[in-house]
Amino acid sequence: MNNDAKTFSYLAYIGPLCLIGLFSDLRKNPTLRFHLNQGLVLFLCEMAALIIHAIINSLIGGFFLLNIIPAFLFSFIGLCSLVLSLIGIFNVATNKLNPLPVIGGVNILR
Repeated sequence: MNNDAKTFSYLAYIGPLCLIGLFSDLRKNPTLRFHLNQGLVLFLCEMAALIIHAIINSLIGGFFLLNIIPAFLFSFIGLCSLVLSLIGIFNVATNKLNPLPVIGGVNILR
């Protein structure tokens, strides 16, 4: 894999930066495409969790005790997202195509 494809593969695991690789000329590279898919699925899961958290917070309102559980769950999801991103970056660094745990089987890009 050339340096540009590797750079885009690293960026795929950093939130919205995964979109940069989708618009590059190298998106046909199968290794880059694998990492772009993994990063895009991770990013979409993060956005879904953020939207669900916002909806729950707006429904609960200002009840402090009721906000503890959603805040804890959202923090846990954020930590899991960070761990999955680090696993993906490690896979890029070691030139492996290992799918991420839990979300690795989802294919958005064909």
